[in-house]
Amino acid sequence: MKKIWILIIVLILIGSGAYYFIHKKNGNSETQFEFTSIKRGNVENLVSCTGTLEAVGAVEVGSELSGTVSKVYVNFNDNVKKDQVLAILDTTQLSITLRNAKAEMIRAEAQYELSKVQYENDQKLYENQYISRLELKTSETSMKSNYVNLLSAQANLDKVELNINKYSIIRSPIDGKVINRSIEEGQTVAASFSSPTLFYIAKDLSKMEIYAFVDESDIGQIYAGMKAVFTVEAYSEEEFSGTVKQIRLQPETISNVVNYTVIVEADNRDNLLLPGMTATIDFIIEQKKDVLLVANSALSFTPDQTLIAQMIQQRKAEKEKSSVPNQEKPKDTNRQNFVGSEDRQKMFKAPKLWYPDEAGNLQMTLVQIGSTDGMNTELTDIGNLKEGMQVITKQKTASKTTTTNSNNNLRMMRPF
Repeated sequence: MKKIWILIIVLILIGSGAYYFIHKKNGNSETQFEFTSIKRGNVENLVSCTGTLEAVGAVEVGSELSGTVSKVYVNFNDNVKKDQVLAILDTTQLSITLRNAKAEMIRAEAQYELSKVQYENDQKLYENQYISRLELKTSETSMKSNYVNLLSAQANLDKVELNINKYSIIRSPIDGKVINRSIEEGQTVAASFSSPTLFYIAKDLSKMEIYAFVDESDIGQIYAGMKAVFTVEAYSEEEFSGTVKQIRLQPETISNVVNYTVIVEADNRDNLLLPGMTATIDFIIEQKKDVLLVANSALSFTPDQTLIAQMIQQRKAEKEKSSVPNQEKPKDTNRQNFVGSEDRQKMFKAPKLWYPDEAGNLQMTLVQIGSTDGMNTELTDIGNLKEGMQVITKQKTASKTTTTNSNNNLRMMRPF
């Protein structure tokens, strides 16, 4: 008897749990939607990257001589003219070298004159057969050797004079502005292995160049003459414009990513842009103005299968209610290419928008899309929708007892 009562109690508990679960599962729920409107605007397709601003026609001024800097005549940001003296190297050591070169020149010239007279004398002796041909040849060789030494001494003297008169004086090769100066008076310049950079002069700061690094996956969309816009951190609220001047074919690999250098020319008449600034560049691949736009979230929205089933049943009921014998039914131009098609999946992949009609019932229409900027997409055909209409971007189903999960799998859906 005790076992029977225990069994009855268990059955009651199971029944109560099932009743509670069913009523909780099927409790009153309310479906809420988030909307966006179809509106007009501009859409741009961009390729973004970063780059560095450089001065146009900048020249590095170095020294071919080693020595001590005697005088520096220009400072940072000074405007200079072509052939203007920038600095002078100390010429004390060069003066000593010049005197030695002159002495060597005099010695070589004297030896050559002596050997020349000796050769002319031996030539007469040979004609009178007083010396052999070998002796004459030896005299001639000595004269030519001394002449070579004379030419070498002359060249060495010219070089020393050139160093004193030209290379010890550092001049500007162009008109421009001194961007950088790396020497001070009294500093030693060592040009034994490579020419050191003493000054960095920009030819024209009214124009700048951006060395932009474009990923290999995007370089095919860039071409010379393309418009670009960019910003710099110093003026984050201001947008500058430029034009693609050159695409360099030599790639650079940065962090295992292949990049190509794109030169963008930009105007700098206000002198806001400075060499070395980091620029964030957007290359304008495509630009359309005053077109119909919708948020991408609306195109990617799909209601759960319960709402779709309700909509299908509603459409069927309306169809049966409005059916009249021998009367042609109106066609939905947005769906006529899909209804009855063997490839039903084509309908599901086509872009579509969901919206509530005037009675508050869920409706769907197929649309045709164009360009996108990643946030909004151009609508080239909106079917039976109109500009300003609200379309659904998100569904939220709230319940008093629980929240149901949306099922976005439409494989069981049939065209309506």
